[in-house]
Amino acid sequence: MLKTQLDDQFKGGLNPWFSIWTKPRDTMKEVFQSSPKGVFLLFLAGAFVQVLDRAAQRHSGDSMNSLTGLIMTCIISTLIGAATYYYLVPVMLRWVGSLVGGRGTTERVRYSLAYSYIPIAYSLVIVWLPSLLLFGIENFTTNTPVVDSSTTLTLLFFLFGIIDLVIGIWAIIIFLKCLGEAHQFSAWKALLTTILSILIFVGPLIVIGLLVVVSMG
Repeated sequence: MLKTQLDDQFKGGLNPWFSIWTKPRDTMKEVFQSSPKGVFLLFLAGAFVQVLDRAAQRHSGDSMNSLTGLIMTCIISTLIGAATYYYLVPVMLRWVGSLVGGRGTTERVRYSLAYSYIPIAYSLVIVWLPSLLLFGIENFTTNTPVVDSSTTLTLLFFLFGIIDLVIGIWAIIIFLKCLGEAHQFSAWKALLTTILSILIFVGPLIVIGLLVVVSMG
């Protein structure tokens, strides 16, 4: 449904589901001309994978016995994260980008962020769906007795982890290219824009945290 809805509105000669991997700037040029709808679905897919990755890294399954309950928690977090990335992050990246010479609109920045999630959407299908079926709750636990008991499962667990890592790194590169195209500047300036945006967002939180610690001390 996600692929069909986006493809139907993409009027250029490139198919973004394939071209985004090697031609992110050319893909975004056609996206900007087509102004496709339904991009929020990409935010949902991307946010869901990021939430699953974070839950795995934090071993969230150690405190939850139910895979269903953990997935439901991830879905709720996904809705919050997708809304944040759809409404707030593009505004921040547009504003900070303009400070370093960018000319992108909030809509174009939103498209660049959405389409850079396409590799992450692939990760949902080729990594997380089979991982959930094969490993279940052990995707999110410190101890993995079922996986450890099988050489095949251990190798698959490691392989899926490598694939997820490679896709994640490539998705970052694609995002910087897409954001650079939205702002009409280099990927390096896109990286600077991203770092500054993170600092602007995280900085006040760090200051507040330090003030709380000092006041409690």
